[in-house]
Order: sequence, then structure tokens, then C-alpha cells
Amino acid sequence: MDRDVLVIDDSVDRQVYERGLSPGYSYTLAETADEIASSFARSDIVVYDHGRAGIAFQELKETVQNTDASHYVIVVTGAEPTPELLPLPCDDYLRKPVDGATVGQAVDRAMALPNGDLREAMSLTRKVHALDSAQSGSELEQSRAVHDARRRLRELARPEVLCEIERIDADVLSAHLDLIRGATDERQAPRADGGKTGGTRLENEDISPWKFREAVESAGHAVVFTDRDGVIEYVNPAFEELTGYAASDVIGHTPRVLKSGEHDDAFYESLWDTIGAGDVWRGELVNERPDGERYVIEQTIAPLPRGGKPRGYVAINTDITEKRRREEKIEALHEATRDLLSADSPSAVAAEVGAAIESILEFRINVIRVLRDGELQPVHVNDKAEELLAERPTYDVGEGFPGKVFEEQRARIYTDIRDHDGGTALEPVVSWLYVPISDYGIISVGQTNPDAFDETDLNLVQIIASNAEIALQRLQKERELQRENERLEQFASTVSHDLRNPLQVAKGTLSQLDECPPGIDRMRQAHERMEEVIEGVLTLTRQGNRVEDPAPVDLSAVARACWTHVSSCETELVVEADSIIVSGDDTRLKHLFENLFRNAVTHGQASTVRVGALDNGFYVADDGVGIPPEDRDGIFDNGYTTSEDGTGLGLTIVEEIAHAHNWAVSVTESETGGARFEFVAANQYRDE
Repeated sequence: MDRDVLVIDDSVDRQVYERGLSPGYSYTLAETADEIASSFARSDIVVYDHGRAGIAFQELKETVQNTDASHYVIVVTGAEPTPELLPLPCDDYLRKPVDGATVGQAVDRAMALPNGDLREAMSLTRKVHALDSAQSGSELEQSRAVHDARRRLRELARPEVLCEIERIDADVLSAHLDLIRGATDERQAPRADGGKTGGTRLENEDISPWKFREAVESAGHAVVFTDRDGVIEYVNPAFEELTGYAASDVIGHTPRVLKSGEHDDAFYESLWDTIGAGDVWRGELVNERPDGERYVIEQTIAPLPRGGKPRGYVAINTDITEKRRREEKIEALHEATRDLLSADSPSAVAAEVGAAIESILEFRINVIRVLRDGELQPVHVNDKAEELLAERPTYDVGEGFPGKVFEEQRARIYTDIRDHDGGTALEPVVSWLYVPISDYGIISVGQTNPDAFDETDLNLVQIIASNAEIALQRLQKERELQRENERLEQFASTVSHDLRNPLQVAKGTLSQLDECPPGIDRMRQAHERMEEVIEGVLTLTRQGNRVEDPAPVDLSAVARACWTHVSSCETELVVEADSIIVSGDDTRLKHLFENLFRNAVTHGQASTVRVGALDNGFYVADDGVGIPPEDRDGIFDNGYTTSEDGTGLGLTIVEEIAHAHNWAVSVTESETGGARFEFVAANQYRDE
């Protein structure tokens, strides 16, 4: 399969790439910044000339980080490598002048390795080694990026990774180990025997292979060897960095010097029982540094057997302090959701979001905007943001940094917003993190120092945004429901006021007549029908509300009681179970059965109506004329009726009552050809 290579270079000889790339590659040359975006997404490899003008490094870095695809970047530089290139996820540095073969080899190397720790270890080694060769040690030691890169190299120096590097490129392995040793020279405190931590190894045949010894001293995990009594014989440099103790401070002592008091005696007794029996112990420990600061480790302790009994132990410690803090923050954020869900307005939701960001994530600068009338209006600006920034403006969608992120619906981190047009207006706040709250608004979080946010911070703020979205959705639905209820109540009040009064006058006048000829009898029937319509409308407006306080109801008894009000001498009710118990509202269920029975007797012309239980619900069936299949989807619609004198409200009321109980209602054909209404709700019913 062809692989596409994007070359960002305005001065390179095209023949360099034509001669250097194998036939399986094709390349595109981008000479201007505008050409990057269109070509970047379809490229597998990016060759970037760091020495060229017109395309800033920061621009390329953000392009790489924001793309969804997996791009391998090779940097071609005519100048000395600088630490600013370290955060760029690239695989190689090539120094000009470069020939085709060099470029081709670098591209092949980038494509040959899978993503993961091995790839990261090799590419990071090449980058730091290039810097180490080009600049003085003092310059590098002042760089935070270099310090972080070397620390990451130590974390990657696990035995399985080092062995793979050796298999692929022994020179890279040598550079990797040299860089780690160089990074720890200044911390190598004298030991009790006069040696240094970095140059002292256990002289024991069991751990003599050089790969293992190098891995132990270079690993990012703290390693401790003890004798069978738990007295420390050796610690690696990572232990010193993690604990704050020099090797000379702990060798000859037991790990008790690290105890924080967090764990009781029973905890340590269980640990020793496990390893003393020759088993591996795994668990978490809270330890304490010399200055009193606590940290959390994930520890594995394994016996070192000799003659079937432990001759000592090795402990591997991984610092998970930040992981635990992150988990605690995530838990606190989810707990804060309760406050969000209790907020009674979008402004109150925004205030809770801002408070959570400030108290839980400890970001002191935040602004929460909510979309109102097509604009992103600031409804919460915390105290620090008010102190440092001018009055926060309202943005149109697509306007300014918040408006653009909201329009794109994609979170973004600006490591230094001054590098972007309009960014200087936000000083002294220079780092910004923007996260949209779906279509409802946007969260803006700032810091006064550059490069203040990482992916973890982004993920935590996105958790808050998701919880805020849920809260705002709830408010929106509640307001829509409130408006609908108000509309129905207004409608019901109008019906009651405008129809009941004249109806009562007409009925009163009619009652004064001594004779009742057929015309007057029809008038009385019309009045009764009007009363029925009014009652149906009033019932309908009140049945949609959710049943908030359900109680056990015997449907068999309710059905029999309702039958006495609507039955005729030609129709029979059959209740097939002595007791059908549901959790619901007794009054509303009476309305449900009365309307179903009336529908079966009056409109369905049924001679028998049956009520029975289902596995997870109940049914009401009749042997009447039934409902044609083509009409079944619309029978619950307001106004549906097959009779000239029908109100079209009965089955609508049935559906509303079912939904208020969180039941699904459907209609099908009964065994006798009539209509069968089924009500289903999981785990709500039982036959007794």
C-alpha cells in the first residue's frame, strides 16, 4: 500500500525525496502554511524543515496534536536542535545537508515501529541525544523540557523495552542508557562504603547479566533489594528520586523509615505473612518523605529464593500519587453533579461548574458562558478572572477563541495564547483551555503561566462539561414540561369557565320543563355529552404528570369496580386472575379501565371483555369489531374516534395514564378478533 509523505519545506531539492523514498511512498511538497491543512490529514509521514521560514513550529505542533490520524514527524534542521522541539511527537532529527538515502531510512524507521513505549523510547532517545550532542550540559539542565524528557526515558527503561531496542539498534540503546546516567549524576549521593549510587551494583550471580543490572539502575520504577529480615541492601536511583532519601540514608535500615502511619500493624503483618510463605505480595502503600510529604505507591514484593526458602526480597515501587489524586478529583467531580442537578437555572449551573473547577481542580481563573439568543453570554466569571481580566464580553458563535471552539464543538488547549492573533488582549492570562458544553455553552479556564494544561486537565474539565450538559438538559426539559403543563392548565380552565357556566344554566332551565318530548330528551343527552367531554378534557390535562408516590394496587379489584359504571346487560367481564398487583395510582387506574371498558362496549360492540396478567404486565381484550391494522398507530392520537358521537379523548387518556406509570401501551388483535391492549413495564408486576 502506498504511504503518503508530506514535506514541509520551501528550499529542499525535490530530487532528494525522489531518490530517497522507496517506490512504496509518494510525497507532497507544502511550501506555504495554507497548504499544510489540506495535505496533513491524508499523510502518514511529515518531513518538517525546522530551519525554513513561513511556518512556525508552534503551528506545526498544534496541527500534529489536534489531528485524529497518527502522523510520524521527521525534523530536518539546518540549525542547532533546541529544546522546544522535544514536545513535538516526532521520530527523528536529521541535520542538513541531507541526502535521499538518509531521508528514506528515517521514513522507513518511522513506519516500521508500532505505536507504543518502544517507539516512544527510540524517538525520544534520538531527540535528546541530538540535543545532548549539540548543546552544553549546563544549558540542557536549565530546560524543563529536557528534564521531563530524561525522566520519561527512565520510565521507559524497562527490561523488555531495552531488550527490544538492543535488537533493533544497539547504538540507540547505548545512547538511551548514557542519557539516563548523565541525568542522574548530580543526584548520586555517597554511599556508606564510599561509592556512588549510580556505579554500585549487586555483585551476585543471580542478577549479573548486564541487561538486567542496567535496567534496574536505569528504570523509572523504584527498586529495593533486602535481606531475609527486610534490611535494605540496595536501592536504585529511581528510589532516591521517589522517596527523597539517599541510598546511604536507607541501606542497612528496614523500610520502616518510609512509614507514614497510614497503615496499622495488621496490614504489615499480612504483608510479611505473604512474602514469608514464598508468595508475591501486591498492594498500595502510603509512605512519607523526609520532609513529611506523603506519596502513594503501587508495590510488588517478590521473594528471592535459595534452597526453597527466601534469602531476601525485591520490591518494585511505582509512584501512583498523581493517579490517586486524579481519581479523587474525578470522584469529587461526579459528587459535584448532585449540586449541578439541584441548580434551578442555567446561571446557577454555571456557578456550580465554576466552583467545582476552582475548588476541585484548583484552577483559579474560569469563565462560564451560556448560549442565549444566539450569543455566548458570560454568566459566571470567578473572582480571579474578574481581578486579572477586563469585563468578559459576549461572543457570537464563531467569534473569538471561545466562539470558535463552540462552533467547532471540539475542546482545545492554547499553551500560549499570545502566539495567536488577538491573544495578547488576554494577558496576563496566557494559557487557556476551552471545552464546549455541547450546544449549551462553553467553559474557559486560564492560567498565568504558559503551557499550564495537559491532557489530564482537559479530561477532567470535560467531565465537568458532561455533567453540566446533563444538568442543562434537565432544566430545558423541565421548562418545556412546565410550559406544556401551563398551556394545558390554561386550556382546562378555559373549558371549565366558558362551558360549565352556560351548561349549568341550560340544564337548570331544562329541568323546569314539565313535559319531555323527544326534542327535549335529545337536548338532555347533548348536555350530558358536553359534560362528558368537559370531564375528559380535564382528566387529560392532569393525567400526564408522572406518578411520584405509587402504592400497591389490585388491578383485578379495580377492574371489577369500574365495570359496574360502564357495563351493559349484554356484555360480560372476565377477570382471569384473582389478584394482579401493580405499583401505581388507584384513582388514575380507575380512569384507565373506565375508558378501556367504554371503548370496548360502546365503540367495539363487544360481548365479552377480558382482563389478564402478562409476564411483565397486563392486558385488556374484547371480542368486538377490533381495530384495523392500518389504524393502530394512530388510535392514541388526540381526537381519534370511529364514532360520530365520540370525543376522541378516551384512548389518549389511557396512553397518558400508562406513560405516567412508566408503562408502554400497545394494541393488537385479540384471540377472538377484537382489540387487545397490552401494558408492559419490566419488573413491575407479579401474579398472586
